[in-house]
Amino acid sequence: MRRTRTQDFEKIEQARDLESVVNDKRCLKRANKKKATRRNRRYKNTLISHLKNNID
Repeated sequence: MRRTRTQDFEKIEQARDLESVVNDKRCLKRANKKKATRRNRRYKNTLISHLKNNID
């Protein structure tokens, strides 16, 4: 399992694809569920910003 990368924004075609692309490989090692949720939200926001900047 690998971490979400910024280049993965290319795999997003519809909004529901975002959930399947975001992957936190350390989710089981995080201190609690809230921190894992926060990290995934940061991954999602990063991918959305890359998608917005590189749309053509």
